[in-house]
Amino acid sequence: MPEAAQTRLAACVKALDSSSDDARLRYFGALVRTSVPDPKRREAWLRSEYERAMRFLYEKEFVARRSANGAELIAELYRTRGLSTDTAVDAGYVVYLGLGVMKSMNAERPVRRVLIVGPGLDLAPRTGLVENGPPESYQPWAVIDALVALGLSRVDDLEVVAADINPRVIDHLRAPRTSRPLLRLVSGIEESGGLTFSRDYRDYFASLGRAIGDVSDEHLDARLRKTLRVRDVVVKRLRAEPLDIVTERLEGSAFDLVIATNILPYFDDSQLILAVSNVAAMLAPGGVFLHNETRPIVHEIATVIGLPVEQSRHVTIADVRGAAPLGDSVFLHRKR
Repeated sequence: MPEAAQTRLAACVKALDSSSDDARLRYFGALVRTSVPDPKRREAWLRSEYERAMRFLYEKEFVARRSANGAELIAELYRTRGLSTDTAVDAGYVVYLGLGVMKSMNAERPVRRVLIVGPGLDLAPRTGLVENGPPESYQPWAVIDALVALGLSRVDDLEVVAADINPRVIDHLRAPRTSRPLLRLVSGIEESGGLTFSRDYRDYFASLGRAIGDVSDEHLDARLRKTLRVRDVVVKRLRAEPLDIVTERLEGSAFDLVIATNILPYFDDSQLILAVSNVAAMLAPGGVFLHNETRPIVHEIATVIGLPVEQSRHVTIADVRGAAPLGDSVFLHRKR
């Protein structure tokens, strides 16, 4: 373990035990105290977690990427490591695009019940290292905003269920609020001389939040930034439920739309069969399943169980000089 990392680790342990006004530091302090009640064991525990994370990065960046079948090896690493519940504002763009496609598929059908599988929580930014505010879950609000802005839903006729396997995500979304949620939205991608946001992504970010709240403090620099105060009437349309999509289904009325982005890569083939089957069981006839998993087996499974893919799109978020653009794909399946 490098000396510099050991120094930072010791400073981290000391900071976690101190009183602080920093929301993220308080959150991680509570997390560590719950996970390791004995203060004497915390540094050793954090060290073991550091080693585990560094081992994964080594296998991914220095072993898998240099192999002939690198993409396959990286995918296998993600299926055997722990689940990640991180999230970012940028992830909402591909969902917005997919919902626009959904409207073109059947503009007359309103979307009343929506299930978001794995909305995630912005606990610790992995690459951008942006800590603009306290931990937040962005996807539920971005989905509601997109549905209303595109004319697919009305706020007074909408129920959105955010379901996650991580109890910390559920606790966050269920936490009582003394005021309207204030979201500090910052793009995880930073524009530079070699990276430029696409015009469509800029337009998306500029409009984000206007259908569900009051937007302010917009300014453009290397990152796109704004704040969003969500309206009370919108807050009432969202609820959170614990769910393991591989082994569980939610009871109650069927959903018009199920969204599951950035969670299917963690599943092997058997888990995918179970997860997609559970999604199909919770969808109403004609309902849409929206995801961004590119493995062909997902589409094969979905077709067999009556969820054939109807539309797909690829979206560019940013252009990179001398390299492939940063982008994502979205797939829409409709239940027969």
